[in-house]
Amino acid sequence: MNKKIPFQPNCGRINKVREFLKKKKGGCFLTFNPSNIFYLTGISEVEGILAITEKKVDLFVPELCFYQAIDSNKNIQIHKYNEDDLINFLDDFKKTFFISTEISYLTYLKISKRTKRQFVPAENIFISLRSIKDEKEIELIEKAKKVTEKTLDEISNFIQKENKFTELDLLGEIKYLLNKNGAESESFEPIVASGIYSSYPHHKAKNKIIEKGEVIVVDIGADFCGYKSDLTNTFFYGDVSDEIKNVYKIVKDVREIATEYIYEKKQKGKIRGKDVHQKAITIFKKYNLEKYFIHSLGHGVGIDIHEKPNLSPGSNDIIEKGNVFTIEPGIYMHKKFGIRLEQMVILKN
Repeated sequence: MNKKIPFQPNCGRINKVREFLKKKKGGCFLTFNPSNIFYLTGISEVEGILAITEKKVDLFVPELCFYQAIDSNKNIQIHKYNEDDLINFLDDFKKTFFISTEISYLTYLKISKRTKRQFVPAENIFISLRSIKDEKEIELIEKAKKVTEKTLDEISNFIQKENKFTELDLLGEIKYLLNKNGAESESFEPIVASGIYSSYPHHKAKNKIIEKGEVIVVDIGADFCGYKSDLTNTFFYGDVSDEIKNVYKIVKDVREIATEYIYEKKQKGKIRGKDVHQKAITIFKKYNLEKYFIHSLGHGVGIDIHEKPNLSPGSNDIIEKGNVFTIEPGIYMHKKFGIRLEQMVILKN
């Protein structure tokens, strides 16, 4: 399915790029990243090169994607990608070309060797642009989130009713329910990890029977109109040990306290991603669990499943209005069990 978002040739997103060009005293900005192309044009699932100048927007796509791109957006100039035509386009333009930093080195060499124009690697302005979601983006992310929440609720019912099932059985049910509930696709391959495998954060589901007394970590996401969600719950299958129950409560408390901490600090001033991560570490230390928390506390979500801001030990990303990110504390005790609880935070204020 071709995903579209409203686009105007002089929309705010394009104008942000043009503001960058104006500061650089003109030129042309090139991006090769499909997610950035979708963000700026609403054209998805195409490989191409998007060129933005002060007056024009040109997209070069392979011939097999040409009509798909034209039908998706009639407000920009779309060309069949031909290396000679691209070089002619570049040579006709007399000013500097700024290339977003996601371009591969091989592609850069291939193009730069065939034209006399100057290419300047530019800071990836899309990192900051895409971290601040507009109202339409938030609306789509919220729909993806609701699909995922409904699916997790139904998975809980499935687990309680079934007497014998495997991780792969549960994986199949998750995929069916995501589709039934309105997801256009999955944000990523769902994670289903039970028993000792729940201590592997990125376990791949196996044909393993899930036993009574085990925990099941389920990490899933829905893609809706090009925007993603990412949620994790840990389910108990039957009665579990007191140790599991205690760790579950601690992880849940960390998730809630870290979320409240963000809102409190944000009202008083700036808060960085690493500050929130450290808050989680501080709480885990009270229970001597910090060594079992082996990943970052969270990450941004949007067109891609991992965006800015990062809530990691070294992150200086400022958390601000319009950010959408996860809070996902987890404890992983090797060969015993793992607990992860992930929610999404949408900062509208």
